[in-house]
Amino acid sequence: MAMTMHKTEFIQELQNQLNYEKEKCIIINHILESTSLFGKKSKDKIIRDLINELQIENSEANRIYEIAMNIIRIEIKNKLKHPFRNQDK
Repeated sequence: MAMTMHKTEFIQELQNQLNYEKEKCIIINHILESTSLFGKKSKDKIIRDLINELQIENSEANRIYEIAMNIIRIEIKNKLKHPFRNQDK
């Protein structure tokens, strides 16, 4: 998975790791896209938004946040390792 991940692939990866239906993963993606991903205040806002939008507990929101950030970290790391690899293959 060294290629750049597009929105649909990110949503699919969320579905695979969270075992959520696509509609919930689209909501999660929208929350992540509408908020800056870096900083303590951003994490708190994302978790608050996840709780409100998905009607879930704080622990589940934290789990979703950690899984989503891990997916993003892996993709950033892959991009740094292979900056000139053709991303459209």
